[in-house]
Amino acid sequence: MKKFLKHIAYGLFFFVLINLLIVLKYEYPAYEAIKNKTHKNYLKWNSIHTNKDTYDLIILGSSRCYTGFNPKVIDSGLNIESFNMGTSAQDIAESYYSLVEILEYQKPKYVVLGTFLNLSDDTHDYYQIFSNASFFKSSKNKFDLVTDGYGSEGIANYLIPLMKFNNYIKQDLMSVFSDKPEKTPETDWYKGFLKETAIISQAQIETLKPIPNFSNTAFNEGRFKTFLNKIYDLTKEKGIKLIVLRTPYPPSRLKLSDNTDEESFYKNYLNNYKDVDYYDLNNYKPELFKYEDADFSDYHHANIEGASKMSQQVVDIIKNQSNN
Repeated sequence: MKKFLKHIAYGLFFFVLINLLIVLKYEYPAYEAIKNKTHKNYLKWNSIHTNKDTYDLIILGSSRCYTGFNPKVIDSGLNIESFNMGTSAQDIAESYYSLVEILEYQKPKYVVLGTFLNLSDDTHDYYQIFSNASFFKSSKNKFDLVTDGYGSEGIANYLIPLMKFNNYIKQDLMSVFSDKPEKTPETDWYKGFLKETAIISQAQIETLKPIPNFSNTAFNEGRFKTFLNKIYDLTKEKGIKLIVLRTPYPPSRLKLSDNTDEESFYKNYLNNYKDVDYYDLNNYKPELFKYEDADFSDYHHANIEGASKMSQQVVDIIKNQSNN
């Protein structure tokens, strides 16, 4: 019995030690970035929390949004103050709880939600999710995000670093045996928007894969509907105009498949909401806003040129709404 307990004690010791080492490896750089005021999520939430009742338009969504919507273009086109609260791999539940937190400090007239199938599946990047939520000032909002948004799996990932960083550990181990170049640090931010200057190369274009659809993405329709309804109810309660967008892809990627699952699903589902507008930026007024591969930095992120077009489309959409 004593020998058995000894093994258990050793096992627990090494488990705790491994998790502590993982925290030092993956979370310590974030602590340093926060201290130096260079952490992107810290900077975003600091702007929301300290500039109370400043922003008329809030953008929510993934990195496709934070590289895609330039507040400078939107502000000058609409004579308003906008802020980009897109964050890496922002899941639909994360968008909802972020909005709950935001509305405790801001009174926007518009919320722009960028979505695509991968953001409503059952695969979650808990490191990114909890990094974002760690800057909520409300403990209740943070607790609700972890427990109601992600359930027992969310709680386990929140408590155990080994689970939360599992994918990052795998990537680092794989990088030991590959020659992948290190990513350039993201430093050029403006009101939550990342100014991306890279342009997709011809070699990258030749390796593009078809866009997300129901055959290559584990889309969870029930999850999407649950949290979109929550976002809708919250914006309706606050008198906020909700605009849902499908952000664009490089044209060469769109040509790889005639599958319209993504566009068709959102368009048909959002027809149920008479006061919510849905727009696919890939084909919104193509005679005015024609995308080229050179408007993208990779297979689905816009660069600064693409962001200018996306932002101008938002301006045009809201101006048209105001005139109707």
